[in-house]
Order: sequence, then C-alpha cells, then structure tokens
Amino acid sequence: MARDAAFSAFASWYGSPIGEPLRAAIAAHGGDEIGQVRLYAADEIVERNQTYETQLYCPGYVTIGDDGGGRAVVVHGALEPPAVFVVGHGSMSADDFVEVGAGLHDWIADGCPVG
Repeated sequence: MARDAAFSAFASWYGSPIGEPLRAAIAAHGGDEIGQVRLYAADEIVERNQTYETQLYCPGYVTIGDDGGGRAVVVHGALEPPAVFVVGHGSMSADDFVEVGAGLHDWIADGCPVG
C-alpha cells in the first residue's frame, strides 16, 4: 500500500487526520528498529491498532510500535499530550500507561528508550 493511501486509511480508521509531527515520524522511521523498539510502518498501523483494540481501550491514542517484549508504544494521535508511553498489550488502558518520553521527536532521537 502506498504511504499516502496508508495514511488515508489510518485517518479514516482514527476518525480524523493524525498530527503532522506524528505523520512525519512514521514516514521517516516506520518499519525501523531503534533500540528495543520496532516502529510500525504506515501500512501496518491500522491492522496493529485493530488487533490490540487501541481505539476501544485507549480512545484518542495510537499504537505506533512495540518493544518486542509484550508492550505497545502509544502516543496521542494529535500528540496532545506530546508524551510517549508504553503499556502492556494485555492491559491496553490509559490508567496503565508508563511515560518513556516527553516528546516523540526527542524520544526517537534518544534511541527510543523504554525504561
């Protein structure tokens, strides 16, 4: 799937366009493994979020990757708040979020630390 089509499918699933900083990060790093994290490519995001039922349990948030150890990396679709969180795939609730970065850009530049 072409990247623009993947972003359109994502916006349709999400219910609104994603914030430009998030779109840029996915375009630049989607599919990459950085540190312990694999960031999802644009054409994987909808399927991964449907699988983990992110929209149901964490409205407004998006799973953008995982740590390969059972935790999802989530951010708000508009990056409001701008923080990056990890949460167990079995407890996809904002109540269980653990902040791992104050902002997506800096978190990626720091090697995607997950604690």
